[in-house]
Amino acid sequence: MKKNRRKIKFFSSVVPLILFIIIGSVVGSKIVQNHNEDAPNANQNQEIQTNVIGENSIPKSENTVADGEQENSIKEESNKETEQIENSDEKEENAETDNSTNNNSKVTFDSSVAFIGDSRTQGFIMYNGLSKVQDYSYIGLMVDTAVSKKIVKTSNGEKITLLQDMKNKDIKSVYIMLGVNELGWSYPQVFKLKYGELVDEIKKVKPNCHIYLQSILPVTKSKDQSDKIFNNTNIAKFNQLVQEVAKEKNITYLDVQSALKDENGYLPEEASTDGIHINKKYCEKWLEYLKNNS
Repeated sequence: MKKNRRKIKFFSSVVPLILFIIIGSVVGSKIVQNHNEDAPNANQNQEIQTNVIGENSIPKSENTVADGEQENSIKEESNKETEQIENSDEKEENAETDNSTNNNSKVTFDSSVAFIGDSRTQGFIMYNGLSKVQDYSYIGLMVDTAVSKKIVKTSNGEKITLLQDMKNKDIKSVYIMLGVNELGWSYPQVFKLKYGELVDEIKKVKPNCHIYLQSILPVTKSKDQSDKIFNNTNIAKFNQLVQEVAKEKNITYLDVQSALKDENGYLPEEASTDGIHINKKYCEKWLEYLKNNS
């Protein structure tokens, strides 16, 4: 009986201990397993987070610099545009004072002065702000069409020739530059004949006005060497005819080309984008020549 009681006491104390050991071992294994399963996710999240930060931080830093430069560039351009507009407005207000007269010249480019010419003359008038002169310039105008083409629009919307309009204006000086559109004419002597007729017609409507025949302006070297018609050899021949008209009609020939050409006789490349038409800087040189030589 005593032995049985000892066995029961032994088992009652040992069994719980064994169960505790077994349960502890199972729980510990589970904890280790869970830790090992969670560890890759933690590392993966850390790697993704690092990559995201890395991708966003470097470009963001670079973009900040680029955006700053772009903003400064825009501001600079805006300031330039504002300055140009202000200068343009100031020039417009003072155009009559700055461009119409010269302290060393008695010439006044007002409503008593007329300009006859093609698109080159259009640019000349526009760039120099000669808003008060009689503008008889027209794209493609030639010595024959200048007499007959109706290019002047009256107040009632009717179109008339420049000669008809001149008759009703107090014009004292007429500056003519024609010839570049005629360079392709097969018979240059016809050019001379028609130019002379234009001068005669102007004298009929304005017998007391002073007529100036301006030389045809040269073209750039690149244009000269690439074009069979619009080249300086051809221009020189036609300028000789213009001089002959001026001499025969007893009027003034103005060698405007001398103020614009370079040492080789070409219009500088910087003076034109197409080799023929003149930019603002060179139109101002043209005007200066007229002021000093009229």
